[in-house]
Amino acid sequence: MSQLLSLRDRKRAETWAALHAAAARRALKDGLEGVNVEVVADEAGVSTRTFFNYFPCKEDAVLGLTEPSVEPAMLEAFDIEGDLLTEVSRLMLSVLRTIQGGDDSAELRGRIYEAYPHLRHRRYQYILKVEQLVLETVRSQLADSRRWREQPANSPWHGHDVDDVAFTIVLTASTQMRYVMQKTWSTPTSTAQFQALDQGLELLRDVFKELL
Repeated sequence: MSQLLSLRDRKRAETWAALHAAAARRALKDGLEGVNVEVVADEAGVSTRTFFNYFPCKEDAVLGLTEPSVEPAMLEAFDIEGDLLTEVSRLMLSVLRTIQGGDDSAELRGRIYEAYPHLRHRRYQYILKVEQLVLETVRSQLADSRRWREQPANSPWHGHDVDDVAFTIVLTASTQMRYVMQKTWSTPTSTAQFQALDQGLELLRDVFKELL
């Protein structure tokens, strides 16, 4: 069964990549108005109906966007009892990377955003979904954590609502995503982005020392 699922997942990934590549090529060649779903599907070797199983619209296919997800490995690596700024920021970057294609399509996506900068708004809509998904995860885990349930009366969190605390943590982590994207716009690989995140977190802590 695991082998079957592996083959199925690989086939799905290949179809997704083929549709994205075909749509992006068409956009760069003929402009966004020239991107035709039927043509893109035909070039990828699938039906138009199959296209819409992967992308809700042609813009998402051109950009290579997909719904964000929190994968089991991410939850396993996430430690709610650890350094929350680091843990939540790394979780958010991991989830953020699920909305886009792999590193091999990074150069193509860069060309698309350069040619059609207004499409960055579409990507921003997906980033908001990432933030909401991470917020739900952090809020749930924080409420059930020992650090929240056993906090002393003199805890800085004492008297605050868990929803507000989780929101503030996620909002702070979101600023790091903007830092990461700015620093790795031309090379948005996993290695480069997580390195930029570490640098950004170090800078943020230094800034907070002056502000607080």
